[in-house]
Amino acid sequence: MTSFKRKISTVALAASIALISGTAAAERGVTDTSIKIGNIGPFSGKAAMFNPLNYGSVAYMRYINDMGGVYGRKFDIKLGDTACAQAKGIAAAKKMVYDEKVFMITVNPCSGVAMAVKPTLEKEGVPWSGVSANPKITGSIGSGGKGMPPKYMFHVTPNGYFSGVTMGKFIMTKPNAKKIAIVAHTNDWARGYCDPAKDYIESQGGEVVLDTAMERGSTDATAQVLQIKSKGVDGVLGCLYQPELVVLLKAAHKYKLNTPIIGALGADFGQVIQQVGNPAAVNGVFFQGHLYKDKIGSPALEWGKQILLKYLTKDELPKTGDPTHFYYFGLFNGIGVVEGFRRAGRDLTRDTYIAAIETLRDFDNNISAGRVTITPEQHVGISDMYFNGLDNDGNEVIFKAWGQTLH
Repeated sequence: MTSFKRKISTVALAASIALISGTAAAERGVTDTSIKIGNIGPFSGKAAMFNPLNYGSVAYMRYINDMGGVYGRKFDIKLGDTACAQAKGIAAAKKMVYDEKVFMITVNPCSGVAMAVKPTLEKEGVPWSGVSANPKITGSIGSGGKGMPPKYMFHVTPNGYFSGVTMGKFIMTKPNAKKIAIVAHTNDWARGYCDPAKDYIESQGGEVVLDTAMERGSTDATAQVLQIKSKGVDGVLGCLYQPELVVLLKAAHKYKLNTPIIGALGADFGQVIQQVGNPAAVNGVFFQGHLYKDKIGSPALEWGKQILLKYLTKDELPKTGDPTHFYYFGLFNGIGVVEGFRRAGRDLTRDTYIAAIETLRDFDNNISAGRVTITPEQHVGISDMYFNGLDNDGNEVIFKAWGQTLH
């Protein structure tokens, strides 16, 4: 945490120098004392479970404001509700761009919404840094495209491509794992995870013997579980959002499907455990990508917890218990975004901001399992992560590979 505080001190010093110089800015969304940020996400509707991602980023920017801002400028955060619906998301983004005149848009859970707002942002040259997983958002590696990534679109987090590859890597480190099943939604978000996972599995001599669909809103997974049982698989990849992942885990237990189930990042690990509500259905069975350097609640992440608790309101925090995984995901998205402003300097423009982001090399945000590297050719910052699960006694364990624990 010492190096982290040193960075903040550097920002504060630079802020004082800049204020003395009286430098003015003409860039849209930037004044001499503020930077206007559009933070959009599902603040209403069934997908509101994802809004802790938004609030994690908000907490970090409020923390930076309390420290004096970046080069004397504090973040003026404008929240916009997308309800995880494309039409509402487009309206929210256009309001941010044309009415609020924000400098950039950030967080934006829900890949469908991110893809829908992308044309407007590209047209207007508005930077985007989000947590939506679809590899097509930031282009280049994993998107099926070639050449340079979209100039103003970047992830300081993993996207679905890298998350999917790590899912494949994890299951293939299970001894004698050969036959794998996939259960996925039929949308770009799910395929963004499971297609790279499938490619990796097959590159290692494994076989995806079943790739079956589970539609959004499904309340029963009997058919999928019985299909999986008939194939005698060594593991299951669930590229599903949280409600459907819970349904799959319950059905797997009901029908005695004795094989590990690896979830994608469309679910909060702790919330899934709570909603399944049956230790026998998750202990030693359910695993999920873990983006953080240690367990939630560990001393290593205590500083992040304190930021969340101090800078979020009662309504923004969980109704009960401590901040969950998604809050921390949003937190380190905020750290990466702010680092871009720190590196861009006082004379801030959209172009200097993107140029600054592209200097991130092995950047330690003090929270994520992987470090952040962004280049002009690659706009996805993190390519690896750990996995977490519960042992037979219900204790959370962080894994670097199958059976290989972090501690």
